[in-house]
Amino acid sequence: MDSNDLTRSNTRTDQEKSKPPLTPTEKGTPEGHSTRPPLRSLIRSITDYLIAQWFIFGLGLAIGLAAAFPKVGMANGSIRAEYTVEYGCIALIFLITGLSISTDALIRQAKNWRLHTMTQVISFLLFSAIIYGIVACIRASGTSRIDAIVEAGLILLGVLPTTVASNIAMTRNAGGSVEAATIEVCIGNTVGTFITPLLLKMYLQPKYGWDFIQPKAESGNGLTAIYSHMGKQLGATLFAPLVVGQIVQNLFKAQTKKWREILRLNYVGQVLLLLVIWSTFCDKFASGAFEAITHESVILICFLGVGMYGFVCAVCIFLARLPFLGDQRKGEARWKNWLRRWRFGKEETTAMCFCAAAKGLVLGAPLISILYGGYDEETKAIMSTPIALYQGTQVCLAQLSVMTFKRWLAIPDKHSTSSDEKISEDIPRTADISEKVENRSQPDTLV
Repeated sequence: MDSNDLTRSNTRTDQEKSKPPLTPTEKGTPEGHSTRPPLRSLIRSITDYLIAQWFIFGLGLAIGLAAAFPKVGMANGSIRAEYTVEYGCIALIFLITGLSISTDALIRQAKNWRLHTMTQVISFLLFSAIIYGIVACIRASGTSRIDAIVEAGLILLGVLPTTVASNIAMTRNAGGSVEAATIEVCIGNTVGTFITPLLLKMYLQPKYGWDFIQPKAESGNGLTAIYSHMGKQLGATLFAPLVVGQIVQNLFKAQTKKWREILRLNYVGQVLLLLVIWSTFCDKFASGAFEAITHESVILICFLGVGMYGFVCAVCIFLARLPFLGDQRKGEARWKNWLRRWRFGKEETTAMCFCAAAKGLVLGAPLISILYGGYDEETKAIMSTPIALYQGTQVCLAQLSVMTFKRWLAIPDKHSTSSDEKISEDIPRTADISEKVENRSQPDTLV
């Protein structure tokens, strides 16, 4: 080493010694990155989470305003909610849905008969059977703390189809298959128009002590009136807006995508959903339904709602994913190959959870007002109380579960699925999530 090299080495050594020592937070930190203090990072995380859950705070505000000013949003009230909310808001929600989803994916999901079968069986049969069993146990106990009409209302809740708005919104926020959720809503509410009155008649038989709450329509043509009313309502609020949205989206794709992002239609749809819930609770507070039943009945409805929602979601995940099967292997039993055809991808499973566990007032309200039109207003209000309380419960739980579903969907799907076509006996097929969302616009999300 010559004298010049020795001089440069000594100079670098002196410069390194003159540098101030690294702080604890700077040690081990990659160049160009700063380390945030733990407390500050925790506060930021909590703040971000609370902002992401704005819908739950909005739900509380909507119920509070309904309790304070029930006459504003009740039927025949200040804003004529039976038209502006029941028809207008729901129609706008489905118009936004029609503007947001892919027609090809919608048609593909419409052909997925296995998904329809499983979702509707869980929604109508499993849900109602569990509710009926719980109510039968309560009646067998001989307690008088639970109102008998509330028990009948719980059975009515169990036989109702899925709701028409919140399940689609939550599926979109979680990153699930909006097309699958939309199809299940259409099928559930169409089929429910016929199945729900029949299931209600099967469960509420006079010989089992339900003679006090038998359907009694004012005009004597209850089922005919139900079919007529639901045909008009579903046509005006669900099918027509959905078709119009699809037509506009396919004719003006670029413009639709641009304005959907500018107007943030996903958020608009959720605000409309809050208006629907607000109007529902306005009706209940205005009729005095919550004051007419015992506190034990309210507590039972709330806890039963939480339990049923969580249990049905767990059943949906288990039956849709069939975790005990694992991936397909060469030479395995034929029954496993057949059973694997009923396994669904994560996006479809998410849609199934939000649809099968949800119940709605779209069919429940007219069903009560028509089939039980011969009863007084207080009886009809009490009968619909479990539906109203469950609607608030399901929306709150669904919003809280959005983050969980998003994280679950982010994990690569390692299980082979065959919900769309038959699996080859020798070649396993992994669920291709990207295929299901191809050509679908990426919606705005809450979290």
